[in-house]
Amino acid sequence: MRAFLLHSGEPAMEPLLAKLLFPHGAQVPEEIEKSGTIIHWGAYHPDRGHAEVLQPIRSILLARNKKRAAELLTLHGIECGWDETGAKRFADRWSHEFIVPVFHLQALTLFHRASGVFLGHKTKPGVRTPEGEPREFTEIGTDQPSFYAARAMREAVKAVYALGLDYGIVRLGARSGGVVVVLAVEAEPKLTPRLVGLFADAMNRFDVTLSEEAELGQSDVMLGADPEFLLLNSRGKVTFASNYAEKEGAFGCDAIVLPSRRKIFPLAELRPKPSTDIRELVVNLHRTMQIAAKRIGDPEVRWVAGGMPVRGFPLGGHIHFSGIELCSRLLRVLDNYIALPLTLLEDGTTGMRKPKYGFLGDFRRQRHGGFEYRVLPSWMVSPDIAKGVLALAKVTAEHYRLLNLRPLADAEVLKAYYGGDKARIRPMLQSLWKDLEKVPGYAKYESYLLPLRRRMLQMRPWKELDDIRPKWKITPFT
Repeated sequence: MRAFLLHSGEPAMEPLLAKLLFPHGAQVPEEIEKSGTIIHWGAYHPDRGHAEVLQPIRSILLARNKKRAAELLTLHGIECGWDETGAKRFADRWSHEFIVPVFHLQALTLFHRASGVFLGHKTKPGVRTPEGEPREFTEIGTDQPSFYAARAMREAVKAVYALGLDYGIVRLGARSGGVVVVLAVEAEPKLTPRLVGLFADAMNRFDVTLSEEAELGQSDVMLGADPEFLLLNSRGKVTFASNYAEKEGAFGCDAIVLPSRRKIFPLAELRPKPSTDIRELVVNLHRTMQIAAKRIGDPEVRWVAGGMPVRGFPLGGHIHFSGIELCSRLLRVLDNYIALPLTLLEDGTTGMRKPKYGFLGDFRRQRHGGFEYRVLPSWMVSPDIAKGVLALAKVTAEHYRLLNLRPLADAEVLKAYYGGDKARIRPMLQSLWKDLEKVPGYAKYESYLLPLRRRMLQMRPWKELDDIRPKWKITPFT
């Protein structure tokens, strides 16, 4: 499999094309159409609905529409610097401004300034261009970013993904209090020499990755997890997990960051040994629960899971993937085939974690080379749901290139996801599940998947304040 850059022969493209090490042109060769990945540049070609496309034309057109773009960014919990009419919502002065070129879930570099606009080579503030404009943006790179710089990179990647794009240039402003605002998203970048080099290098790396994946073939994906839960005393008040657990280990505690940026550690977290086999992973999860029971020791303390059983304490069911390369297509498959239908099981309080937590496309790269999918609430509410969700993650990850439905590309479905509108989401389950049943790995885990599907169709929610120990047969309920 190779990449192919599809363009319209614009003269401004020539410096970029000269640096590309893979095919490009104004027409797609037949062999690429069948088995390659097309990277659109510009919106001058029809959107053929190709399964392997970066930068879909419909997403480029959406990004041009400031009103629709603002609505989508706001839905995803991204603060936007313009209103529905396209007018600026804020004054132009910021404590920091950033420009972030993004390609395929990666911030390529970071430009910073106090004021002004420039997208060129790394320069010192105050150096002037031939036209007399001050070069006030300085390239500071992505190594060891400051607090605001790290936030800017994260919000830039989020904004590009939220608009259905795969690359672009995002301009952001930061003000006191830690707020970072997206001021503009450019889906058709105007190329400077520095940007030519950045995008050409990123695209060449992408092509190499495609070729390597094609040579390796189907891999056996390893899954890990770190689902969270809360401990409640007899009065229903939160007992901090840090009273019983250290930060590290199979049973640990996790933090919530207060508005003052101070960390507290009320969340209990389980970190079972990863496995390529779902049954083994669930067994490992159960063992960590037994470790937690011994450490906690108090049978009167309830264990509760879900999304937000207690206001202000959001819980996540993060899933770790190894042995597979993170890409935007995989991320969108996980969103559409797992996060969207799992909404059908939400309790009344689950959705309160969205969109600050549980926003679509939330991921974190791991040092071991894999990545963490962070969208889901804590699915450890019962063994059946846990087995079903983990099996669904395994099947979708290993066969994501065969799964082509994208209901979340519809803004109304997106609203239903963030609003917990189960009646709007339920009719989509049938087509999503039929797609899943066609992939080779489905049959192996059907016994785990069917109970999950049945419960989704019934829209039978989990109960976030129920103690999960009886269902898992954890002391004193063995």
